Amino acid sequence: MIVFGIDHFLYTDFVATLVPSWIPGHIFWTYFAGIALIGAGLAIMFRFRLKQVGILLGVMIFLWLILLHIPRAAVAPATDNGNELTSVFQALGFSGAAFVMAYGYTLTRSFPSPMAVS
Repeated sequence: MIVFGIDHFLYTDFVATLVPSWIPGHIFWTYFAGIALIGAGLAIMFRFRLKQVGILLGVMIFLWLILLHIPRAAVAPATDNGNELTSVFQALGFSGAAFVMAYGYTLTRSFPSPMAVS
């Protein structure tokens, strides 16, 4: 996530073109998403509020799936050798992984270790 966030700053002009034209403030949303990704990556790395971070990250990426990637893939799925269609599945996978992290972390914390049981 940290690397994806840094990419939002390195490739600001390109990422801003991915924001739909009906959403104002393309550069703002590019920077906002970059900061959110870096923050989520740091929180995951330091295991800080994993459930909340996982839910927020999953919702953010799922919204990108609905608002950005699916419409772009529906218009031109074969653009750039199918990269738009790949982006749909990538966003779906990352969103799902964030939700699994959020809810899987709580599940593993609620079970005692098998070695601790006598």
